[in-house]
Amino acid sequence: MRHTITAFLATGLLCGLALILMLAPLWRGFDALREIWPILIVIGALAALSVQANRHNGARLLSLVAFAVILLPGVGETARAWRQTPAAPDPGAYEIAIGTHNLWGRNASPMDAASLLPVRAPDVLALQESFGKASEAGEALVAHYAHGARCRSNRLLSNLPMLASGCVELPPAVLEAATIPCDWEIPPAVWARLQLPDGSEAVFVSVHLTWPFPGATQDCQRRGLSRALAQWPQDRLVVMGDFNAAAPAFALARLDRDLGLRRRSIGIATFPAEGRFQQAGLGTPPVPPMLLGIDHIFAGEAWDTVAIAAGPNTGSDHRPLLARLRLKAPDAQP
Repeated sequence: MRHTITAFLATGLLCGLALILMLAPLWRGFDALREIWPILIVIGALAALSVQANRHNGARLLSLVAFAVILLPGVGETARAWRQTPAAPDPGAYEIAIGTHNLWGRNASPMDAASLLPVRAPDVLALQESFGKASEAGEALVAHYAHGARCRSNRLLSNLPMLASGCVELPPAVLEAATIPCDWEIPPAVWARLQLPDGSEAVFVSVHLTWPFPGATQDCQRRGLSRALAQWPQDRLVVMGDFNAAAPAFALARLDRDLGLRRRSIGIATFPAEGRFQQAGLGTPPVPPMLLGIDHIFAGEAWDTVAIAAGPNTGSDHRPLLARLRLKAPDAQP
């Protein structure tokens, strides 16, 4: 009897999770569970295995079907990650090293970022949450770069000439048309127009969106950000930061759609990093604990992705995201 009750409870859990994931398009609260899809897979696998040890064939079959439904949302992102191939070598093309990192205001060992990131030599570095315990690390990183811009807790550091910079804001025409607060919601973001070695220019942005739930603020920020970024040429635009959106959530799919840029961070987990456990007094996990990819790099079609990966542990609850992009030959650009 006890095994029967356990089997039905586990099957009920699996069916409930499957139903919630299917209903994610209808409510952002359900969609927020898609953000933790890897965790749901672990829970679902344990529940399904417990049911398979039971003699009730109906429960066993239903649990497998429900677990398959739970697996389904992440298939697309997983397939894209497997199909990814870096751009073919081209010694004559120009490459740029970039990085983005949420320093975390409660960073367990903030100066690690100041010592570990410069040796990775990113030409352009986007920082978020450069405040609180992480403010000292932010200032130390500034010293490694020739140019810098800041908007609230976001920084954009560059060794390439910075021709102009500022906070990301909506164009006046959009502001004049705004009728409700959500029309002009903008996440903390800083932009800079940089001069590339070939004399051409490109705009880089560091951004930090709010959580996907509760409330609709992230939806408002997504729409406001996409409107604001539309003022710059899209082919060379690079937008990076902490988007608080992970695949296979529809929140991330909407970002892909509205920004109109190609996301280069496919299947790369950056959160929660070791600093989350260190700050809580739990020590350093024996294996990298990251499960969710909420830090991203979006870039226009003029850029090829040469390499992209999560960076080292810096005491933050995020790992850095480091990439190398290559500017396509002029005849291959949009």
